[in-house]
Amino acid sequence: MVIKVKQDGPGALGGYSLGIALLALSLAVFGLVVQYSAGISLSSSNRTAAFDRQLFYVPFAIFAGWLAYRLNLERVREYRWHIFWVALAAMLAARVPGIGVSVNGSWRWIDLGIIRLQASDLGKIALVVLLADFLATMQRHTLKVKSRMIKLSDRPPYFFTPAGWLDLREGFIKPTVVIIVICVGIGLGPDLGTIILCCAVGGTMMYISGARWRYMLPTFILGAIAFTAVVLHWENRLRRFLSFIDPWGRRGDEAYQLFEGMVAFGVGGITGKGAAFGLQGRAYLPEAHTDFVFSVIGEEYGLIATSLVAAAYLSIFILAYRAMRHCPDLFRFNVCLGATLFLVLQALVNMGVVTGLLPTKGISLPFISYGGTNLVIMACMVGLVLNCIRDSAVPAFVPKEARV
Repeated sequence: MVIKVKQDGPGALGGYSLGIALLALSLAVFGLVVQYSAGISLSSSNRTAAFDRQLFYVPFAIFAGWLAYRLNLERVREYRWHIFWVALAAMLAARVPGIGVSVNGSWRWIDLGIIRLQASDLGKIALVVLLADFLATMQRHTLKVKSRMIKLSDRPPYFFTPAGWLDLREGFIKPTVVIIVICVGIGLGPDLGTIILCCAVGGTMMYISGARWRYMLPTFILGAIAFTAVVLHWENRLRRFLSFIDPWGRRGDEAYQLFEGMVAFGVGGITGKGAAFGLQGRAYLPEAHTDFVFSVIGEEYGLIATSLVAAAYLSIFILAYRAMRHCPDLFRFNVCLGATLFLVLQALVNMGVVTGLLPTKGISLPFISYGGTNLVIMACMVGLVLNCIRDSAVPAFVPKEARV
């Protein structure tokens, strides 16, 4: 029997890497342009404060992305628990007065002098590395072939049998505990938006790696019930959720930011009003340079620009998806998957929030929203993706009998 082995050459994978790097760099450069115009406020004495601060973090982001690209992922895997404990310690330290910094009632930042570190962003790196290791190590306890059309005889063991308990414990409980612990640390902020993002990324990684639906579905239902209970008993979050349902009826209070952001899209039209000529972002839209910067893009650059930004994130996902299929091992595959999901899902949630499709959450737009730590962490995610693609380009050993 002759086995055909199909491999993309280093040139094809190099094209994926170049495309992802150029798209990320383009978004970052465009983000600086938007920060310059969004930071111009009618009442601000320093009109370029946001731009100057964001520009200050760019060299750190470039270095972090390059370092993540050059790292030996096997060494990173060896130090996965060190990364986890550092991230958890940072999230705990952010809650300590004198070390952590409170902004609008949230304790998410650590003051390091010239910079502020958003501790929850470190949890994203820890989640990707640690969960990738768990899923790669324990994949023998997950369903390797999902489609019943391909393999009808692959039935999971019942959980009350010894084999079933091993399957449940190693293939589902342990990865789930990793996600829960990191989310609890993030919840100290509190930061419900990042918690939901981490659960979505972690759950997707588990599903792609073969976690069984009979375990995941009840967990998802329990999580949805718990989240609903938290919202119902948290007055501030409940008001924000109700404002999402009726932004026009509550545009004078809780839905003011969402309403003004949606107006910005309507005012911008197809081509926009021009850079720094948007009135909504300058006078009416609060914190226009952070979570609602996508509305500023819509007002000043129009539907064409917002569509191009969305297409850039989609292109990053497509290129990374095509490349990750050639990863040499499961660990690198899951690292590439997790990093890509944090880039794309975060952008998707942000765009859904500012357009009124999702409840208002404090989720930034990668590379474009103001925030030094997020810029650095997103650059690290890109570096990890490129690192995995680089390792994939190394020709694998092909047995002589498999060559054609």
